Amino acid sequence: MTTALAVVAAALFLVRLGLFVALHLARSDYNPIEHAVSDYAVGPTRRLSTASTWITAVAWAALAGAVDDGSTRLWLLILAAIFLALPFIPTDIEGARRTAIGRVHYLAAIAWFAISYSLTGTFARQYNLAVLTVLHWIALVSLIALVVALLVSPLRRRFFGISERIFLVAINLFYLIVAIAVLTH
Repeated sequence: MTTALAVVAAALFLVRLGLFVALHLARSDYNPIEHAVSDYAVGPTRRLSTASTWITAVAWAALAGAVDDGSTRLWLLILAAIFLALPFIPTDIEGARRTAIGRVHYLAAIAWFAISYSLTGTFARQYNLAVLTVLHWIALVSLIALVVALLVSPLRRRFFGISERIFLVAINLFYLIVAIAVLTH
């Protein structure tokens, strides 16, 4: 069963990567420099974004079923739950008044970024693969950059979108490789 779940997780993280690219190629009012990826969940790319989000929820759940450690499994299941909820708690449209749902979305995004990054250390130590260590560091640097861009207003328009996308791609590749590592160890 572990093997099957790891294969499912790897396949879904690969699909998620493809959908991430498709999301950025789809016609929309957003661009990768100035807008958060969450913005794509409102407007004409909403269906594609929702599909990507729910595929990711299943990927997290499948990976949770493939790992041995109970604590790690719990955190991966929490990630799955967050991703199941995200389409129901969309971000506020940029420039619009903040809403309660938008604030909940913001908290969910912070939680998933923190949990997914935190687990990279666990998996990098467990599998001791150079590529995981490199992706762990890329995720850290991009996460710091996106937080700085959020906090320093003049940097937001020019750096948040790119640093967020670097983080998301690094995390996606990291967990794709983890799912493959589960198969080979």
